[in-house]
Amino acid sequence: MNRYFKLRRTLFLAGLIMANFTFSSLAAVGEAPQATVGAAPHAPAANGEASQIIVAGSSRDTDTVGPQAASSEGGSRTITAGQGQAVDDGQSQPENPAMQTLRPDDVSGAPVSTDPGNSSPENTAPDTAAPETSAPETTAPDTGSLETADPLLMPVTEEEVKENTEGNLPEGHPLSVPKRAPRLQTTILLCDAMQWSQPFVNDQWCDVDGRPFYSISIFLEDIIGNIHYRAYTSAHGWTRWVINGQQTPIPADMAPIEAIQLRFSGPVSNDYDLYYTTRLTDGQETGWARNGLSAGTMGGGALAAFRMAFFRKDDISSITADDSALVSAHADGIQYIDGSLRYIHGDGSNYTGWGWVGNQRYYFVDSYPVTGWQYIDGYKYYFDEEGRLLTDLEPIIGANGPFLIRINKEMNCMTVYVKDGDNGYIIPLKSFLTSCGDDTPLGTFKTPEKYRWRLMIHDLYTQYATRLGSGLSILMHSIIYDAPDPFSVWASTYNHMGVARSAGCIRLTTEDSKWIYDHCPLGTTVEVYNSQIPGPYDRPTIASEIPFEQTWDPTDPNITPEQIAQESARIAAKYGY
Repeated sequence: MNRYFKLRRTLFLAGLIMANFTFSSLAAVGEAPQATVGAAPHAPAANGEASQIIVAGSSRDTDTVGPQAASSEGGSRTITAGQGQAVDDGQSQPENPAMQTLRPDDVSGAPVSTDPGNSSPENTAPDTAAPETSAPETTAPDTGSLETADPLLMPVTEEEVKENTEGNLPEGHPLSVPKRAPRLQTTILLCDAMQWSQPFVNDQWCDVDGRPFYSISIFLEDIIGNIHYRAYTSAHGWTRWVINGQQTPIPADMAPIEAIQLRFSGPVSNDYDLYYTTRLTDGQETGWARNGLSAGTMGGGALAAFRMAFFRKDDISSITADDSALVSAHADGIQYIDGSLRYIHGDGSNYTGWGWVGNQRYYFVDSYPVTGWQYIDGYKYYFDEEGRLLTDLEPIIGANGPFLIRINKEMNCMTVYVKDGDNGYIIPLKSFLTSCGDDTPLGTFKTPEKYRWRLMIHDLYTQYATRLGSGLSILMHSIIYDAPDPFSVWASTYNHMGVARSAGCIRLTTEDSKWIYDHCPLGTTVEVYNSQIPGPYDRPTIASEIPFEQTWDPTDPNITPEQIAQESARIAAKYGY
């Protein structure tokens, strides 16, 4: 194919794929919390106000980008107080070796390693002697407009696209994302032996001689996203949802599990449907449930086993989900009855509590969904006219502050709260996905300074950085950049959001770090804590993986579609497309 045609086609296709370059995340996969009677034996896969710009010494703050290359961040800075000294412990978290973090054209000098264990940066000493230089504010490079671009790079016609690509990027294109398949690894906690079973993989029956169990733990590996699951017993109802290797809560009487619900979220849920079936202790096998619906029994005994399967959404499934997945007096869950949304319990009774349709959340009182403002579980929530829980209240109440920021280090989740009068900070305004690190400190802090671009250790950069506390080398900031240039991002640090990968800083997407920078003035209180519950909302995800060669954060509000199109053409041309 003519080289110029390839370039013209690529620019057009860049516009087609831009909608796909939005939020995504790699599930935070940690070890299943230990049960009181034993631990799961398998390990997880590595899976404001801007202050005045002044000239100051360039002490550097800490962060790393994972085992394959140490990274850091920074650039020109706006400060109002003295800067904390950087101290990097040089630690980073294990990573799935199938997902490399270094771009082929990386110039950081850090060696590429495929060792799945921890590795350390080449230079872990803080830079305390950088010269005092004025680092100008950096904006997106002026790449011109489509009207002034080389005519050979103008979009091709619709007929050319249909003839050559049918609207899709060609296989192997540097801005295409490889198709990945999930790997599910499951263990069950046996009632009689009070110990975890061996791991079961993918669609194996999770079955140990038909013996009942009272907790499950499921890891999602080899793909970006989350698996959520919960369990039911007649005596206690449904447990809370758990995620990515956590174990379902164990009832005090160790009652065996009778039913389950499973669902994907994040990029994996864009591509795959999750099915599951169960076997009861009397040998009866149920039908298949799908994507968060109930499978098992309510009042008909315990589960002896269950099995999972997943199919790509564009493939024909060999499995059909139907009402036979649950053996009960009544269909369990959210249903339309006489034209109204209702939640009917499996025994036929009215239901009060949370309910889900896929990843959409509702709250029911006597089987009817609530709407408007509601006080539930110590928080003040807002539900739309259809009963759906809204997880971003800025369009409803604005973003006027003051704010309280709470960061759940264990779950890599940040929630921003506003006051409900004398009730305190109980309105969750919105939540953000984060990536913390082993050295992220717990406690209560007040933000002392912020930086538009910030130079970090290893001579890499971050945008929209806010220092966590006075004297700390820990910042809340964007993902990693090679330079103070929005077209120099490390795609891996975007795709791996939600994994504990930093040396202690709290990473966010560029859009989210900018929100903190713009809306949370200096002196904002930040609480860092640990909990297995993400917060009042489910843990956010980023909606899709971005290509390995992509050089920009798709959430960055500073870059234009024209700049993205021209950068896409540059990348494609570099690789001969």
